[in-house]
Amino acid sequence: MITVRELISVVGWGPNAVLAGESFLDKELIAVTSFDSPDGYKWLHKGEFVLTTGYPFVTDRQTREARLLRLIDELAEIGTPGFAIKLGRYIDELPARVIERANERQMPILSFPMDKAWSDIIIPVAHYINAKQREELDRTHAIYEVFHRHLTRNGSVENLAELLHDILQTPVSIYARTPKWNWHVPAPIEHSPGLEELLTSTRNARMHSQLSRYRDQHLIRWLVHNNRREGAVVLWNVTRELFPWENVALEQTAALLSLEIERHYTVVSTYQRFRNDFLQLLVSGKEQSTDLLIRKAEELDWELADRYVAAVMQATAGSASDMKAWSEHEAVLETIRNHWETHRPPILCGLDREHRILLLFPVQADTVVQPSEELLASLEMLIQKNRQRSMSIGIGRSYPGLGGIAQSYHEAVISCRAAREGAPPNSVAGAKSALTIRQFSSLGIERILFAESPDQEARQLADECLSALAEYDRERKGQLIDTLRMFLACDGNHAEAAKKLYVHKNTVKYRLQIIRDLTGLHPEKGHDQLLFRIALTAYKDSPVV
Repeated sequence: MITVRELISVVGWGPNAVLAGESFLDKELIAVTSFDSPDGYKWLHKGEFVLTTGYPFVTDRQTREARLLRLIDELAEIGTPGFAIKLGRYIDELPARVIERANERQMPILSFPMDKAWSDIIIPVAHYINAKQREELDRTHAIYEVFHRHLTRNGSVENLAELLHDILQTPVSIYARTPKWNWHVPAPIEHSPGLEELLTSTRNARMHSQLSRYRDQHLIRWLVHNNRREGAVVLWNVTRELFPWENVALEQTAALLSLEIERHYTVVSTYQRFRNDFLQLLVSGKEQSTDLLIRKAEELDWELADRYVAAVMQATAGSASDMKAWSEHEAVLETIRNHWETHRPPILCGLDREHRILLLFPVQADTVVQPSEELLASLEMLIQKNRQRSMSIGIGRSYPGLGGIAQSYHEAVISCRAAREGAPPNSVAGAKSALTIRQFSSLGIERILFAESPDQEARQLADECLSALAEYDRERKGQLIDTLRMFLACDGNHAEAAKKLYVHKNTVKYRLQIIRDLTGLHPEKGHDQLLFRIALTAYKDSPVV
């Protein structure tokens, strides 16, 4: 294709040839044609430049003006880049209203010299277009050769920004989220405000168009993986449309970068599967030597801490299929992994056998026994930034050694289920939070309701709640369990329980305080009373209350 401005030059017309639409001479045309019938425009194609003698408009001045105005409107609707008319043959001059309308509709009008035949215009333009097409083909072939040599010489992707810059002679930047690319040729490049944030953001990342402009100044070719925006090639200060050979160079660069992104994700996915298997080993409860676990972790570039708290996270709303759940959680896991990859000691993250996100937070035995508020707030920020659907997370308690991970994971699964099924949230940022958090330590009856084996969970609750009381009774010949049982049987009436135990009411209150100190549960509160009733029911040495 050529522009109207090029046509004027090719056929040897001077600048006085332009009658209207001088600001729109860079419109492109695909061919030149002619017509001299009133309705000849009906058989035009978009992009065809028109030649006419003006014969269809031989009539009185008022009707001629109306017909010319209609012609301009019809040609503009078709997509005609302009037309040339022989002034002096049938029309001496263009009315002012016609010139005004042509400027309004961005329609160049040229004066066709009387001594020129149709072929004097059509043939040179056709030769010129053919020559340009041959030049484009030659340049395109040369571009393919450049990239072919780059591949055969095992050229690095890091060199693609420089390669594209050499071809296009414009500043080039390449960005990617995963892997982390931030290349500029020449460097440094002054970025437009907000552009780098746009390029690195994952919000609204699903793609509808791979090519876009930023503030009409810069051309962006997005790099896409699984229909998600992963990065971009930026051509700085390119306000015009690219020539076909330039487009080829840009697309070849994008194709090689996309292949590298695909390769990277394949490697990461395979590596993550090994990590998932290792995490499953940690949470399975199977006895493994510490040395073996440390050695396996080192193979995965993980440094094991002495103690962990397990967290299990999944989308609050259920997914339609296991595959969809896996895909959604993989995307969130990738974001978490990239954000926390430099955290020390490392936070172990992966997917469990149910495709839930599994996080193991390292904690200090004598200080922190759960993830910090900062980590949870950071996690919520990542979800808000990258997802519209909310997530639920359950967090277990901390237990000594690597062997305690299985118990913490078991509690995290129950807590996550409680969060998903509508238990009251205690999230970082309140009711509108993207992340609903449940700590196992804050669960009550939910820990049994949402357990896979409620009877087993009830027995475990009984051991946790009553084993310390039983030990106290054995060592000090106390009556804590009998007092608790009687207090509950009397529906929390101190005086009645004291009467039936043959002790003073203050003695009952004193024993209840010891129970609270040993278990962390309050026997005088209705919620905790229910837990004690379940525990006493499941406790192997106690009769049913």
